Amino acid sequence: MSGREPAWRLLAAEFTAAIEEEKGTGERAASYVLSPLGARMNRVAVVGSMGAAEALGREEDSPFYRGRLEDPTGTFAVTAGGFQPRAMTTLRSLAEPRTVWVVGKAHLFRGRDATVHPSIRAEAIRTISQTEYRELLTDAVQQGVERLDLVRSLRDGTGPTQEEARARDLPPLWLRGARAAVARYPTIDLAPFRAAFGRALDAAVGTLTPPAPPPPGRVQVHRAPPTPPPAPPARSAAERAEEAAFLDLIDELSDASADGYADLKDAIARAAARGMTDAQAEELVNRLEESGVLEEPIVGKLRRA
Repeated sequence: MSGREPAWRLLAAEFTAAIEEEKGTGERAASYVLSPLGARMNRVAVVGSMGAAEALGREEDSPFYRGRLEDPTGTFAVTAGGFQPRAMTTLRSLAEPRTVWVVGKAHLFRGRDATVHPSIRAEAIRTISQTEYRELLTDAVQQGVERLDLVRSLRDGTGPTQEEARARDLPPLWLRGARAAVARYPTIDLAPFRAAFGRALDAAVGTLTPPAPPPPGRVQVHRAPPTPPPAPPARSAAERAEEAAFLDLIDELSDASADGYADLKDAIARAAARGMTDAQAEELVNRLEESGVLEEPIVGKLRRA
């Protein structure tokens, strides 16, 4: 993958309804979270109100923090650790609610009961003014409404062709994501998203402070029987050997730890000592998580699934 992935601007109602993901193609394939409205997210940019973060884990040399970012439609889970030092420092320093802008990687964790938990691994967090908050919130609403309308038009057969999309200056990523959303979320009700966008727009134009999230009532996702994914390409003998060696390393760290988990930071450090770069180790962790062999039930803590 060349270049930096674009950061999608969206609201919590859409992000927390995302339960589908996919992996890109190529040697350094990126993972993507697909929303019901076609946001094919590797990175996201979101705004809202965030207060004091919660410290996760018990090891002082491997800190991890989780915060709750609230916008008018719901709540994002935002995490940061040692691999995101500046974001972690900002997250840790929040003692009282502040209006912030967050950019980070979209991530899905699937629990043993198949429950999906979307979260954002922060790359950058900064405090913003109320004027900037309103502008960014309005921009997220506008983009969300446009993508919702695109998904609706594709559903009813009136959506644009490739040529029509180019004539309308419709981003190719939007059309690709919308088509994928129609296939992966065929029965989801779109009405709650439009209602959520209305609440957010009212907040953007009608108040100087981010409103509290609405009463519990998450957008309901009704899944159709999934289409079997295409078979992944066969791994080489070298890749299989690399995965086996890394899993042995995870087992060693898990057996030696007090909580039964391998610390992600320690795992990458051990892998580096064996000649693997940080980027290679991160890619290997993502690959093993996506294949279901490795899981991260606690942010920054790994174990065999």
